[in-house]
Amino acid sequence: MLEALAAIIKGLSYIAAFVAVGTVIARASLEGNLVRPSPGPTSLIWWAGIALTLAACGTAALFFIRLGGNADSTTLDAIFLSKLGVAFALQLIGGLWIASFAGRPIAVLGTALILLSFGVVGHSASRGLLTSLTIVLHVAGAAWWFGGLFMLLLASRASDVNHFPTLIARFSRQAVWIVGLLLVAALGTASLLVEWRFDASLGYQQGLLTKLGLTAFLLALAGVNKLVLTPRLAGPGTARLWLRRMIAAELLLFLAIMATTAYLTTYLSPHDRNDSMHGSGGQVRASGPIDIIAPWAPAMPKGARTAAGYMEIANNQMIEDRLVAASSPWAEHVTLHASNMDNGIVRMREIAALPIPADMRITLRPGVFHLMFTDLYTPFVAGDTVPLTLIFERAGKVEVTLHVRPLGGGDLGGHGH
Repeated sequence: MLEALAAIIKGLSYIAAFVAVGTVIARASLEGNLVRPSPGPTSLIWWAGIALTLAACGTAALFFIRLGGNADSTTLDAIFLSKLGVAFALQLIGGLWIASFAGRPIAVLGTALILLSFGVVGHSASRGLLTSLTIVLHVAGAAWWFGGLFMLLLASRASDVNHFPTLIARFSRQAVWIVGLLLVAALGTASLLVEWRFDASLGYQQGLLTKLGLTAFLLALAGVNKLVLTPRLAGPGTARLWLRRMIAAELLLFLAIMATTAYLTTYLSPHDRNDSMHGSGGQVRASGPIDIIAPWAPAMPKGARTAAGYMEIANNQMIEDRLVAASSPWAEHVTLHASNMDNGIVRMREIAALPIPADMRITLRPGVFHLMFTDLYTPFVAGDTVPLTLIFERAGKVEVTLHVRPLGGGDLGGHGH
C-alpha cells in the first residue's frame, strides 16, 4: 500500500516539477523580446509550484511513516539530514520560490533548485556524479519540451492569431537542439545505469524499452507537427485545430512516460541482474523444484543502510543445486554471506554460492548464513514485505517475499567484519 502511494506521489511530483520548471524555462526561451508575452503561463507556473511543494511535503510525510512515525531525533535526522532530505528541501524551496515569483525572471532560480534535486537521490545518484549530471540535463531538456507544449496549447486558444505561429516557429527551431541534447543525455543515463549491458528479459530494461517506445511515438508526433501542420498555419483550413489536438496528444504521451518512470523508480532497480519484477502475489513462487520456507528479515535501526534476510531453502531435486545470486528493488546489492567465530566474535564473509544437497534443506539463520542487503533504497520497517529474487544454478529463478519482523523479534546474534 505504501509503495503504491509512493509511486502515485512520485508521479504527481514529476508532473508538477516538469510543469513548473519547463514552463519557466520555455517562457524565457520562447517569449524573449516579444512585445506582448502571453499572461496564461503565470497562473500555470504558480499552481505547479504549489503542487510541487505539496508533493514534496507528501514525500517527506510518507518517509516519516515508513520510519515508524516517531518524531525523535533519529527519525528527524534520517529525514532532514539524508540525501532524501536534501532533495525534499530543494523541491520544497524551489516550488515555493517559483510560486512566489511566477511572473518574474528571478523564478529561474527556483528551477535550478528543482533540477538539482533530481541528481541527489534515486537510481541515477547511486551511480555517481556523471549519472547525476546526465539526469539533470535529461530532466531539464524534457521539462523544457513539456512546458513548451503547455505554452503552445495555451497560445493556440488565445485570441491573438499572430502569437501562436510565432511561438510555434521559435519552439521548432529550439527543439532541434534541446531535444537532441535530451536524447543524448537520456541514452547516456540509461547506459550508465545498466552498466552498458542490456538484457531485454530484465524488468528495469523492459521499462526502459517502454519509455523508448513512448518517446519514439512522441518524436513522430512532433515531426508531423513540424513538417506537416506548422507550414499550413499561414493558410486557411483546420491546421490550427489539428495542431492543438496533436500538442494535447504529445502531453498525454509525456504523462505516460512519467507514470512509467514513477513505477521504475519505485518498484525496480537498474542494478538488478536477475529481474526483480514487482508483484509476487504470495510468499513463495518457484520456477523450479525449490521450496522457500518462512522467509523473514529483522527491522533495522533507523538510518541503517544495510539489512539481513533469512529463510529455509529446501531442494526437492535428485541432484545438488546452488544459490548463486539474489537481488531486490529495495537495495543496491544483495549478497550471500557466511558467518564464523573468530576469537569469540562472529564475523561474516561474502561467498559466491551456497550449495544445497539433493533432497536436503539449508537454513539461512543468524550466525550461520544470511543474505546481506547493502545501500538500501528504503529502510526495513516492521510489517513491511520485501520482494526478493533468488537465482539457483539449476532450478532458476525463485521469487520470494520477506516479512519484516520487529527488531529483537528473532535471534539476531552478533556479527562484524
